[in-house]
Amino acid sequence: MGHHYKNVLKGLLEKNEEWLMENILNYAIKQGYSVYASTLKEAWRLSISGLSASILEALNYFMDIPELTPEEAFSKDPVALFGIIEAQRHRERGISLNMFLGLMKYYRQSYIDMIRHEVLDPSVRQYCELFINRVFDRIEIGFCVEWSGSGSDKTIHEMQINNRKMTNEKNKFLTIFESIPNPVIILNSEKKIDSMNLSAARLFNEKLVSGSQYYCLSRDRQLEVDQSLEQNTGKTIGPSFFGRFHLSELLPWLKDEFEKFHQNNLISMMFEKEINNNDNNFIFRIRFSKSLDVSKKFDGTIIIMEDITSLKNAQAEIKTLSGLVPICSHCKNIRDDKGFWQKIEQYVSERSEAAFSHGICPECAKKYYPDFDIYED
Repeated sequence: MGHHYKNVLKGLLEKNEEWLMENILNYAIKQGYSVYASTLKEAWRLSISGLSASILEALNYFMDIPELTPEEAFSKDPVALFGIIEAQRHRERGISLNMFLGLMKYYRQSYIDMIRHEVLDPSVRQYCELFINRVFDRIEIGFCVEWSGSGSDKTIHEMQINNRKMTNEKNKFLTIFESIPNPVIILNSEKKIDSMNLSAARLFNEKLVSGSQYYCLSRDRQLEVDQSLEQNTGKTIGPSFFGRFHLSELLPWLKDEFEKFHQNNLISMMFEKEINNNDNNFIFRIRFSKSLDVSKKFDGTIIIMEDITSLKNAQAEIKTLSGLVPICSHCKNIRDDKGFWQKIEQYVSERSEAAFSHGICPECAKKYYPDFDIYED
């Protein structure tokens, strides 16, 4: 009978990964844990995948319900080992035990919810729930074993090392963001500027240097500095820090498209826009995209602008011939779209970039200049 119950639980785990992921994400958002967790959906899926793999391992490792004993060596238990490894990873990132255990309770609840949603037979449901509870008990004991065995000096050292790693990771992505040649602007959920890269910032102030949007004073203090520089130099400096400006303040020419994007609840939207910036006309291909943040803490919109002015100018200059061309079978003149007949040279020159230089072909040379060896055989 136990073998049958195990197979039922295995089947539930194999077919409900998406359901479990959505369920734990809903719990995390509702209870506020998403603020401290990953913003990407795939990270939540991987956490469910890891937990389900641990439960499947327990189903194969234990003959029956994995009950607890007072003398058990949890460091050798493959299920508790999963908890020990997870505890190490999360503790290094500065997550506290109470925060970690709190979220783990909702992971447990998600699996229990799945069983109650899928299993109708009371005896099968009871077995599956008890098995899940004991597996999570072992995982949580693994957390406690790892956390309690770590001294404060070791914990501080681990956090220092990982803080350096995270700082380097942040600097790497900041450098990549600043190096993107196209203007990129990130808006928060209130439609205010959260950040922008160097190419975007230079649309408003050509004097800015890389990193000026990050390594700067507060907005109010920065505005004071800019005003002081303008007074002392007599030149208009313009803002060097754009954080918290509303989109309509900084980019009023995008207001209508942006309202359409949000009113229609679009995931992505692309269009072309001609603007005048610093007395120069530009044509941009602009794309709005919603943030992929499932935690809602970085919920907002990404705006990417591609300068296609040169491309549009080049397209406007290119002239091409296409369609049927009416040509006289005798004199070879061509009739234009207004009904006038033109020499072929004139017709082609007016409608393309081609230029003519006159020569003579071998047949005509023999016919009209028989006494001259213009072309040798």
